[in-house]
Amino acid sequence: MIRLIISDCDGVLTDGKLYYGAEGEVLKVFNVKDGTAIKALMAEGIKFGIVSGRGSAALERRAEELGLDFCQMNISDKAQAVASIREQYGVAVDETIFVGDDTNDCAVRSECGHLYAVNDAAEALLNICDVQLKTAGGAGVFKEVLERVHGR
Repeated sequence: MIRLIISDCDGVLTDGKLYYGAEGEVLKVFNVKDGTAIKALMAEGIKFGIVSGRGSAALERRAEELGLDFCQMNISDKAQAVASIREQYGVAVDETIFVGDDTNDCAVRSECGHLYAVNDAAEALLNICDVQLKTAGGAGVFKEVLERVHGR
């Protein structure tokens, strides 16, 4: 039974590209399909949030729009963050999914029972993940995660 899903942002919820506007603002493109799937997961009582190594106003706005349970940005120690979140919600390791895309996501391996990697993830993460998703980062990853949680 899954009770907690934690996602990285850049490269999972986005395609990993950063766009800078004329005033220096960071722009990110989020997939609407992710939002629909995330809201469905949360409606089932699954806690959902983001742990990202970067921070941005765009991410903060997207997390607020979706009503996420948490959004932690500028995190250098993702394993510690995941452990702390699990403890806060009283969730066991085997009830936790983490979805990542890059080498810095490898550190959470011991803190989640189910490590998912997007299709275009770094080789180091692909080598240790439990599930390599068919979907690339930014292309609606959580639609596939929702289907897997339901065993489809």
